[in-house]
Amino acid sequence: MSQIKGFLKKFLLMFFLIFSMIPISIAEEQSVDEFISQMKNALEQKNIPAYLDCFSSKIRKIEEELINTIFDVSEMDSVAVFKAYKKTETQDDATLSVKILFQNSYSVLIEAWRLALEKMDGRWQVTEKKVTGSINNLYRLKIPSERVERVRLIEIKHVDIKITFEDAIIFYDNIPAHETALLILGKGHLFFSPSSPLEKHQLELIYKKNILQDRLKYAYLRFSDSFFKDNIKIIREDDKENLVTQADKNRAYSLFVKYYSRSFTVKNSLNGGLLSFLPEGNRALFEFEGRKIGELTYIFSPFAEEEVSLYQWKKERVINLYTPSVDKNEKRLFISFGQKFDVSNYQIDIAFNPEKFYFSGKAKVELESKIDSLSALKFKLHPDLEILRITDEDKNELFYTKDDFRKTLYIYFLHPPSRNKKASIEIFYRGKIEPPELTADVISLAQYEVTYKRSRIDKSFLYSQSSYWYPVPPGEDYFTARVKIIVPPEYSVISSGKLIEQSELKGLEKVEEIEKTGFSVNVFETKKPVKYLSFIVGKFKKIKETSAPLPLELFCTSNVDSKNNDIFEQIKDILEFYESRFGPYPFEKLSIVRRVWSYSGGHSPPSFIVLNELPRFPEEIRLIRRSSPVDLSHWKEYFLAHEIAHQWWGQGVAWDSYHDHWISEGLAQFSAVLYLREKYGERAFSNILKKFSRWIEKKSEWGPITMGSRISYFDFEAYQSIIYNKTSLVLNMLKDFLGEDLFFKGIREFFMLNRYSAASTDDFYQTIIETSGRDLKPFFKNWFESYHLPEVKVSKTVEKRAEGFLLNLKITQQKELFVFPLWIEWMENGNKVKKKLIIDRKVKDFSFELRTKPDKIKVNPDHAVPGKFFK
Repeated sequence: MSQIKGFLKKFLLMFFLIFSMIPISIAEEQSVDEFISQMKNALEQKNIPAYLDCFSSKIRKIEEELINTIFDVSEMDSVAVFKAYKKTETQDDATLSVKILFQNSYSVLIEAWRLALEKMDGRWQVTEKKVTGSINNLYRLKIPSERVERVRLIEIKHVDIKITFEDAIIFYDNIPAHETALLILGKGHLFFSPSSPLEKHQLELIYKKNILQDRLKYAYLRFSDSFFKDNIKIIREDDKENLVTQADKNRAYSLFVKYYSRSFTVKNSLNGGLLSFLPEGNRALFEFEGRKIGELTYIFSPFAEEEVSLYQWKKERVINLYTPSVDKNEKRLFISFGQKFDVSNYQIDIAFNPEKFYFSGKAKVELESKIDSLSALKFKLHPDLEILRITDEDKNELFYTKDDFRKTLYIYFLHPPSRNKKASIEIFYRGKIEPPELTADVISLAQYEVTYKRSRIDKSFLYSQSSYWYPVPPGEDYFTARVKIIVPPEYSVISSGKLIEQSELKGLEKVEEIEKTGFSVNVFETKKPVKYLSFIVGKFKKIKETSAPLPLELFCTSNVDSKNNDIFEQIKDILEFYESRFGPYPFEKLSIVRRVWSYSGGHSPPSFIVLNELPRFPEEIRLIRRSSPVDLSHWKEYFLAHEIAHQWWGQGVAWDSYHDHWISEGLAQFSAVLYLREKYGERAFSNILKKFSRWIEKKSEWGPITMGSRISYFDFEAYQSIIYNKTSLVLNMLKDFLGEDLFFKGIREFFMLNRYSAASTDDFYQTIIETSGRDLKPFFKNWFESYHLPEVKVSKTVEKRAEGFLLNLKITQQKELFVFPLWIEWMENGNKVKKKLIIDRKVKDFSFELRTKPDKIKVNPDHAVPGKFFK
């Protein structure tokens, strides 16, 4: 026994002696995570020797020069390492990607590194470092900085605006060698006079003066270095003491905090801090508060289609938007940069909890570069959505920034795609979004005031273009999509595109997903391009459907009066009517959702329509009818006809800018009126024309048709009267002027040429002129681009002739020349006679030889031409 014990002691002693001879580096194998932590700690502590120990001897000297350049030459004084992750790993090799944030008091440098690792003696070392992306044009702007002075005068003079401050304190920004921001306190004065007559008219409507003058309390300015040199003059007094109190500094700081995030700033996704970029060229922004006018923002964007804008914060509206007039000898340079990228397809998977308004999911975006090097992407996304990560097609995690104020997301490629190169990204996100009350694409038409209400409204949740529930491309980009929406089993989903798959969630493996067992999975596919994606969730019942020639579906909430069974036939009748005039229906199917809602009207996203119906109240409820310029609900098909028309106008063809908004709402209104005329006859049509004319004559001064949605900021009834009703009358006049065959030939051609794209007013002009072969520029100019209406004197005489009577008419336009068809009506032998006159000159004479004396002569009997007609 003692021999055995002696043997064991010798064995154990020999074992420990041998083990102690093994190098510690082999005994303690380093993991990749431990290496990341080692490098991160060394770099963040600026322990350069320890950091360089992470690199192989072959590249250590090169890395030492690079890192010293960043700290010494670029003067970065701190660093943070973010989002390290392993891309590939074997026993002796690994690849890492990390993001590095270098910064000092005024600037940042963000780099993405790809590191190739090899294991040497049990420890990982970097054998190759590649900078796959960098951003070095972002700054940490601050006011007040050390630079502050009191001056006798500062004058900011630019285009149509002049701002002056006397005895002013100027707080400069902290960016060395660049002038990019000022905050001014003192006795200020504003003078603003738009060089555009139409914009002067807008000021006069709002402020009763065509110029703005006011005393200012302060101003916050952002601009480029060249703008500062060319447009800002400072007069100093050498003998004046530079007295600036702490109270002045505190006020400057509070104003800076208020305004900083509004312009030229983004939120850094690495640490959530705000970063600023420098305005380029002559871009400039002035924020100021007047004693009478309140808070306004003046923005100048050179080379934009409209360079100057003036925005009022209190009422959240654009006051002016225009390009300043230039001297006759000057030529204005307008550069259209076009789309930087084109989205071709979305693949979206989301889970939606209606009770909490909660989204979670991912969006894969497939796109194509339209420029030589696409370094960044820009999308609209709701600011309440938290981004979990964004990856490229190689699963590299991408850096991004957010402008929450403008609901904008910027994504930066590690490898910028070249022109015509296809790429894709995936965005993982979650968050709570309450469905907006109103949608951007159609007007909610509140036709009633409810004084007392007990009726139950079934919950439904509509998410459309203005919700930004997925990353929305800038502009009117058309794309195809596949959308998977998961909702609780008691809810139904209707979305853009055809429902191609419906199932139930089963067999979930993750504990946190068990509660979703039994949830409804709905997959929709759009093969015809759409300009945005929408969906509605609710407790809907499918009432009826057909599959040919166009798949149609009708859904209702439980409290909708489902006895109106003829609505399905109405839908088919309206579709057939529109196809005969505008061309084929542009999408795969049409779903109609009827719901009881607090206001009437509807919304028409691609391939489905939501119709709001007012509650049917018991006896104790009282409804009060309200007047509305666009209310044609006396004819029950109106809302349905208007919303179906949007599948052509607004969806099949989009509008390019706010000037062209009539292409959606005006053409939809015109289409609905066409259908009502077909359905109910000339008497109904005459009543509609008269109503439209009354409202147009009442509201026309608020702007021309091409002022578009801007009119709604000032007078909503004016917006409806002009964009909906005036457009409808003008198109009806154009139809009468050209004749139905030529007119609808032009309309069909316009639709086909611009289908699945955004069209402009000029596109419409050109198409109608080319298809008709007529010079229509005088017609378009005053009817679309002027807020004036015709003022017409009508003189008429009836002469007795040997063989009957001669009716003489003299049409004299008192002011601007308008081109229009004018209908004349009279009774002859008990029969109504109607003639069309073409008015294309300031003075025009007409004569009609009649067998019997005309009676009850009426000029413009249906008020088809809005304006003043007098004897």
